Amino acid sequence: MAKFIYEEIKEYLLRQIQENKSTPNYILPSENQLAVKFSTTRITAKRALNELQEEGYIIRRHGKGSFINPSVSDLPHVQPNEFVCMLLPNIKSLFISKIVAGAKEYCSRFGYTLLLMIEPEDRLNKLNLVTEIVKRGIKGMLVFPNSKVNYNKDLLLLALKNFPIVFVDRYMESLDVSSVSSMHEEAGRMAVNLLLDRGCKNIGFISVPSAAGSSVRERISGYENAHTDNGMLIHRDYLTEISKYDPEIDEKICAYLSSHPELDGLLSYGDVVGIHVYKAVKTLRLKVPENLQIIFLDDEYSAYADILPFSPSCIVQQSEEIGRKAAACLVNYITGKSKHDEKIQLHYEFVERSSTVSAEKKSR
Repeated sequence: MAKFIYEEIKEYLLRQIQENKSTPNYILPSENQLAVKFSTTRITAKRALNELQEEGYIIRRHGKGSFINPSVSDLPHVQPNEFVCMLLPNIKSLFISKIVAGAKEYCSRFGYTLLLMIEPEDRLNKLNLVTEIVKRGIKGMLVFPNSKVNYNKDLLLLALKNFPIVFVDRYMESLDVSSVSSMHEEAGRMAVNLLLDRGCKNIGFISVPSAAGSSVRERISGYENAHTDNGMLIHRDYLTEISKYDPEIDEKICAYLSSHPELDGLLSYGDVVGIHVYKAVKTLRLKVPENLQIIFLDDEYSAYADILPFSPSCIVQQSEEIGRKAAACLVNYITGKSKHDEKIQLHYEFVERSSTVSAEKKSR
């Protein structure tokens, strides 16, 4: 039977009390913090705190907060957290770390502990790690596939047996397995339309190889579809695919930009490739946005904008929300509240900075 939200809050607070009862003057989350965490109202959070105070587990002091009652000895039995696992090839990017944060926040809220397994594909196959963690009582898995999309054979078998699995950022084209991702086709389409709105006529795209995954292919499709929708010719040489592991990446990006001086708009991946675009712009002494307006896919390096040649406008994914939605999908699957083949897609968002001319300025 589903619990009321205030009961979920009470269980969460009782776990906090259990874990921190030996810490003097430990302050529990406030009504506002609980309301935000559980996406509810302050009244609901207040009810949970008031009931715990009436039951003698906490002491509430006006203007100071809610504290664990130091005389508490016997706590009611709280169902211990169950474990779910998130399988990652690495955790190097800001995008992935935000997804993890969102998933962890949701799992914690609903009584699950999220374990991270960061292993490359070859080690998973060699050590049978997927089979081992399932044997140890893991209730479900969030899977962030590597860019090569070589799915582990044990994962495929688990998916076929309807073990709770949710894929994050990509989906399995051959199996009905739940997934949470962004509308990647929308990203390519949106970037082109934004550049067109800002007066660009010749728009290039520096992409990672399309073989890297469905998300890349969908972004390329969006770039092409936007040209078609606007009655524009697609110049095939305006689209270039460059691996971020290519030892000649700097030379190739410089050669691409040098051979297309007519480009006045550019869409580029914003991860490692973006760093090399920064370098090419500096090497070729290009003026951004006066002569070339640039939009990055994803926002990995905005924190370093002050020391880079320009501050990039970006099409960004709702990273933490992807993590939360994926965790919610998994928890609902585990508890029988949803089916195993949900497909959830989130919209991208546009963050405008100095690498594009704002549409308002362009219209003046």
